[in-house]
Amino acid sequence: MKPAGFLFLVPAGFVCAAQADEVTTGLVSRETKAHIRAGLPAYESSAAADAATEPDRTSFATDSTLLVLPTLTVKERRLPPDAAKHLMKPKDFNRKMTNLYLDEVDRLGPLNSFLNRFTIPLLSPSRAARGKALQTSRELDRLSALMLPADAKALNDFYDQLAPTTGTTASARR
Repeated sequence: MKPAGFLFLVPAGFVCAAQADEVTTGLVSRETKAHIRAGLPAYESSAAADAATEPDRTSFATDSTLLVLPTLTVKERRLPPDAAKHLMKPKDFNRKMTNLYLDEVDRLGPLNSFLNRFTIPLLSPSRAARGKALQTSRELDRLSALMLPADAKALNDFYDQLAPTTGTTASARR
């Protein structure tokens, strides 16, 4: 259809505009709004509200159909500092662990980075799994620094099992 075909709609628009006597801004008419306003209580300033901070509960006691509940205070609790780690999507977490592993590999040198950037799907763990193991080993290092030296030596066993997964040597951790 050609754009000139829409010209017959212009007179129809003028007819509709002429028939509309008032523009309605809401879903109800003016009469309904006036009826609702007549049933509302009068406005009280904030000074009167500040004078009576605690409502008088004795006036409610005379009405047997009214249930008066005790005053309740809600205190907002903050999320723990590591909440983002637990609230992120699995896809985002795997991407973060992959980046952690690749950053560690890049830190060790360009040849090591080139050789460890690729994984064989059935024979080696994924980069995300290596990143998770690297994060676990860093957390264990942090916790072992807080322990007594005798207790920290007991973790060497675990380091020996974890070292092949992260690609480090267990002797470097001792």
